[in-house]
Amino acid sequence: MNDFIDDAITAADVKMDVSAKGALLYACTLVSTHGKMSRDIAMKPDSPAPTLGNIVYHYALVAQEVSQYDDILEWAKDTGRDLNDPSTIPYFNQMVADKTDLRLLLSERVYVDMMAALEINQAIANARPR
Repeated sequence: MNDFIDDAITAADVKMDVSAKGALLYACTLVSTHGKMSRDIAMKPDSPAPTLGNIVYHYALVAQEVSQYDDILEWAKDTGRDLNDPSTIPYFNQMVADKTDLRLLLSERVYVDMMAALEINQAIANARPR
């Protein structure tokens, strides 16, 4: 995992409880002194159970995506989502909830530091020759 993700987990003292709910579905509860975040995580076949670092990284990417937009209209237009599709609004609302819960779980300071490190990490990766 990326050092900045591990640093955020350590700084916020996040712990995770994972339990299998089905063949590829896991109940994951992340807890810190700042908050709690519970999500059901579906994994691909032949994948191991989710890890704390992977879960935090995933939700950091979700938070980063939803933070780019002022509202659902802008997000839907940019991502090609149909607002008439009954799954679009709940999907967007879940992204907002994921961002909020991650921010509360980590604390404002740790969240801001982690998101800045994520952007730096991505900029460095994009600047490398391919």
